[in-house]
Formats: sequence, structure tokens, C-alpha cells
Amino acid sequence: MIPRCVAIFAIAILMVGCNRWDSKPGHYLRGTNAMAGVSTFIVTYGWNSSTNVEDLWHWDNLHPLYIQGVPWSRLESQQFPALTHDGILYVLSNPGWHGDYGGVAYNPQTNRFPKLDGFGFKPVGDHWYVWGMPELSGGMNLPQIYE
Repeated sequence: MIPRCVAIFAIAILMVGCNRWDSKPGHYLRGTNAMAGVSTFIVTYGWNSSTNVEDLWHWDNLHPLYIQGVPWSRLESQQFPALTHDGILYVLSNPGWHGDYGGVAYNPQTNRFPKLDGFGFKPVGDHWYVWGMPELSGGMNLPQIYE
């Protein structure tokens, strides 16, 4: 018989493992109103709502700003914590286990991301990226792939 705590731990690992940081968030939505939620967020908070890049590690400690209407089929009707830093919109649409964070990022003005230990990203189209940041990178670096 497996002890209950071992079984719970195994189930938690399986659940976390099913949600990869680099999963594409469905189909990209196009049309006249597809970016309305993003535009409203940027007009309201600007491109630098957070002046500290380390906030990407501390989502749980932030006073959250929320965005709704992200133009991806699996995300469009949901509300997510978001911040902008240095001309990039980060949406926490794929929170991981404990302090592992991930989501989508909109980077229309630049082809760069901050240099952070363990931070990874890859393009999914039209200046959108999926991004991930493990809490304990342990020297592990996720891929950093630009458009």
C-alpha cells in the first residue's frame, strides 16, 4: 500500500507535468476587435507598469493588474494577472507549481527580452511569445528563441 502523502505528491507531479510552459495558447484570433483587451490595458497602465524586472519572479507579492481579452482562443474570455515592463506585456496565463511562472508575452516594439537566469521564451506569432520562468532554475536555462 502506498502512503497517502506519496500518492498525493505523485498526483501533483502528474498534474504539473501536463501543463508545459511552452504550450501554444490555442489559435491566434484576428479581426478588428482581437487586440481590444490588450490596447485597453496598455492605454490604462502604459508600457512600464512595473519598473522592476524582478517582479517577473514575484507575481504572488504584486498588487495585481488584470487583463481580459487576450487574443488567443483558449484565453480570450478569461481574466489574468498582467504587467508591462520595458515595452513588453507579460500575461500570467500559465502559472505553474508554486513559484514557477509562465504565460504569453506581447513584444511589438523590440526583439529582446530581459536577461534573467532560467527565463525562457519562444515565438508563437505576430509579436507574441510564450514564456516561462522556473522558481528554482538550478542553472537550467529554458530556450530563448526570437521571431
